[in-house]
Amino acid sequence: MWLELGPKGIRIWDGPIREEGSNVLEWFTTEKLLWDRSHGQPGINGLDRHAEFSVYDLLYVGIARTGDSFDRLIAKGHHARTEILANEPQRYPGARVSDETYLFLFRVNSLVLQTFELDHEFRDDDFEDKLNRKQVVADAEKAFVSLLKPGYNKVQFAQYPKGADGLYGAGFARYGYLINEDLTFHTAQGRVRGARDPNGAISNSADFIFVNGDVVRLLKSGVDFPATSWRTPKDLPSEPSS
Repeated sequence: MWLELGPKGIRIWDGPIREEGSNVLEWFTTEKLLWDRSHGQPGINGLDRHAEFSVYDLLYVGIARTGDSFDRLIAKGHHARTEILANEPQRYPGARVSDETYLFLFRVNSLVLQTFELDHEFRDDDFEDKLNRKQVVADAEKAFVSLLKPGYNKVQFAQYPKGADGLYGAGFARYGYLINEDLTFHTAQGRVRGARDPNGAISNSADFIFVNGDVVRLLKSGVDFPATSWRTPKDLPSEPSS
């Protein structure tokens, strides 16, 4: 094997570096190393505090309603990205803001739980997938923006959870969101910490945005509920949490 060391990454080749017929076997940047560790990739030992390195200032939250995120953020010069690069101060002396700016592209996965009374008369459509994914994505955007208020979001959805294109009034008794990755995001308004179970399940170490009717709460793991055991919505605090 041949080892290529650069200022921003490491690559392992099966032949002479960059020569015809040689292939990259594995590569690492700082972020990919943390990602691989949080996803339980074998062969990474001793990096047990990896989540402490994955802490970021959250500047903007948005969704691509048409097209994809690449077109919206890169190809067409998104206004928030342009403002961030022009106005944000550098976090580290000598660094460029463009090198300190990261784009996180999230996929919204849904878990729906249904309960039935003992005398419920089942119908053929009881177990049909009736969830509108576009509504879920739109609602998730509003939830995070309304609670964390990133500085470059001009619209901050002060009336959330109410809204025409979200989940309000869609028939759910309650719903919520968590970040299923070992990432923590800060704004001037607060912090939300994500967490990932190496097996891909929902982790109880993550903070949780909880919506029940008109009430929205950001529940802190280890404060509002234990990080080591799951509690059902009826067990959650009755008063709003900060």
